[in-house]
Amino acid sequence: MIPMFIIKYLMIGFVWLLIVDLYMAFGQMNNSARIRYLLLWPFTLGAFIFGVIQAIINDQNQDNYE
Repeated sequence: MIPMFIIKYLMIGFVWLLIVDLYMAFGQMNNSARIRYLLLWPFTLGAFIFGVIQAIINDQNQDNYE
């Protein structure tokens, strides 16, 4: 029997893979990139969230100077 945490890990990775493949890469990824997004989703999701937060902070800082 497969432990539940592995199933949850792969389910979250699969959802993140679908989001990236369909909305960000427009279905143009190869299979090796898909496997990386599926198995290493904590790193790619974390980098995405960090980039969004950094862009919001930079946008707010630019608005303060204008």
